[in-house]
Amino acid sequence: MAFGIDDALAAAAAGISLTDTVVRTVKAYRKRGIEPDIEGLIEGVRLETLSRLREADRALRDFERMLLDKHVDINKSLLQVIESTPWWRPDEAYRLKRMRSAFTELANATYNASDDIAALLRCRDQTGDMGVAVAQSAREKHDLQEKLLRAKSVKIEIDLLRSRLDSFKSDLMQ
Repeated sequence: MAFGIDDALAAAAAGISLTDTVVRTVKAYRKRGIEPDIEGLIEGVRLETLSRLREADRALRDFERMLLDKHVDINKSLLQVIESTPWWRPDEAYRLKRMRSAFTELANATYNASDDIAALLRCRDQTGDMGVAVAQSAREKHDLQEKLLRAKSVKIEIDLLRSRLDSFKSDLMQ
C-alpha cells in the first residue's frame, strides 16, 4: 500500500492548483468592488474555499505525522520512501485515503466554484479578470508540478504544498 503516498501527494497538488484560479478571481473582483450578486457569490466561495483549505491542511499535517510516527525518513525522495516502506497496514491505508479524499473534495469544490463564478461573470460580460486568473494559475500550476517533480525529498514536497495552502488562506483572509 506504500504506493498510496504518491497518490496522496498528487491529489494534494491537484486540489491546490485548482484553488489558485478561484483565489485569483476572488481577489480581482473584491479589489474592484463588483456588483453585490457577484460579490455575494464570491464571498460564499471564499468561505467554502477557506473551509476546504483548512481540511486539506489538516490532512497534510496528519499525513506528515503518520509518516514520522512510522519512522519514514521524509528527507528521502518519494521513490526511496516507497521502496523502503514495507506493506502497510489497513489503518495506514485509511489515513492515506482520508488525505486523498480531503484534497479531492477541495478540487471538486473548487471546480464547482469556478463553474459558478464563470457562469455568472459571462452573464454580466465581466470575464476579463477570470481569464487572467486562469492563465496565471496555469503557469503557477506548471511551476508547482515542476518543483514537486524535482523535489529531493518528501519533506520538500510537503513543505511546498503547505506553503501554497498557507498562501491561499492568507489571500482569502484579507
